Amino acid sequence: MAEGAPRLIILDTNALITLLTADKNGAEYKNLVAFLNQGKQFSMALPMPAISEFIAGDDNEARSLSLLKPNAKFKNLDFDAKSALSAAKIYRDYRKSLPRHNQNQRPDQKVKVDIQILGIAIANDATAIITHDTGIKRIIKALNLPLAVFDYMDINYFEQMTSVMVESNHVQ
Repeated sequence: MAEGAPRLIILDTNALITLLTADKNGAEYKNLVAFLNQGKQFSMALPMPAISEFIAGDDNEARSLSLLKPNAKFKNLDFDAKSALSAAKIYRDYRKSLPRHNQNQRPDQKVKVDIQILGIAIANDATAIITHDTGIKRIIKALNLPLAVFDYMDINYFEQMTSVMVESNHVQ
C-alpha cells in the first residue's frame, strides 16, 4: 500500500445486511456504525461477491441497484484477475491446512464466496474485514492472513475496534 494511502477495510455480506436492513436501535447495528464512524482514516470497500449475496436476498430493488453505483462512502471491488489468483492460493493453502479425516470442513465447493471475498481483500491490500462469519474468521486464523477482524456482534467489539485502530496506526 502506498505511503499515506488510506487503510482499506472490507465489509462482508453480513455487515452489509446489518448496515442496510437491521433494526437501527439494535446493538449489532450500533456497534457496526460506531466502528464505521471511527474509521475516518480508512477507506471502506464492498467486494462484488458480497454485494451479489446481498442482492440475492434483498426484495428492495432500488436499494439493491444503488449498491452497484459508485458512491462516496464505499468503493466497490471487483473479483478481478489479481483477486482470482489470491483466492486460489487461499483455497489451496486452506485445503492443505485441514486434516484429511475432517471432510465436513473441507472447502469442496472450490472457491466459495467467502474465499473470493478474502481474495479480494488480500489483492487490494485491505488491513481489516468487518464480519461475524465464522468461516471467514476460521480461514484468516488458520492461514494467519494479514487481516484484522472486527466482529461487531462479539461482546468484545470495543476491544476489537481499538486494536484495529491501533494496529493501523502502527502500519504507517
